[in-house]
Amino acid sequence: RVIDVRRNVGMVFQNPDNQIVANVVEDDVAFAPENLGVAPDEIRRRVDEALGQVGMYDLRQHAPHLLSGGQKQRVAIAGVIAMEPEVLVLDEPSAGLDPQGREELLANIRAFNRERGTTVVLVSHSMEEIARNVDRIVVLSDGKVYMEGAPKQVFARAHKLEQVGLDVPQVTKVAAALRARGLDIDPAVYTVEALEQKLLTLRGGASPC
Repeated sequence: RVIDVRRNVGMVFQNPDNQIVANVVEDDVAFAPENLGVAPDEIRRRVDEALGQVGMYDLRQHAPHLLSGGQKQRVAIAGVIAMEPEVLVLDEPSAGLDPQGREELLANIRAFNRERGTTVVLVSHSMEEIARNVDRIVVLSDGKVYMEGAPKQVFARAHKLEQVGLDVPQVTKVAAALRARGLDIDPAVYTVEALEQKLLTLRGGASPC
């Protein structure tokens, strides 16, 4: 199905300063729906809802340039959410954020995906970030699809990822090392929780590890 890209695909750039255009947070979030011809009452609803979705409602009257990097990124995301797109594309959304800010931002994105059912395309070189936030991976190399599949399928082919300068999550490396030492562990484990559960199962069902 062909869709109207301008109306139905929203993109958030790596640097939020490249897309923040207004002097007040709520005005910036309203910018896109205004340009799409959305009615004023509907714009107000969308702006309030989008700012609440990213945890920025209380700062709606603030000047964007006085916000932190993570807060600016949330404003940029809210501006795109207010478009109510069918597809949300995020280009390295957590770049430059500290670990807490990164997790808070990604938690907002996960909540948005769950509540709206909107397709989210996350562009990232961080395999840990990818592992915790997606259910399908597409690896690109020289502008072409190099590999695709569920995270478990992709991370099981670590050597293929290394050939294009990518890596696997650290926990996957730990799982592979434990398997090499004789433990019955899937080398394609890619989350800490999954590895922890497997180790607890082995500890309960066999000799302690």
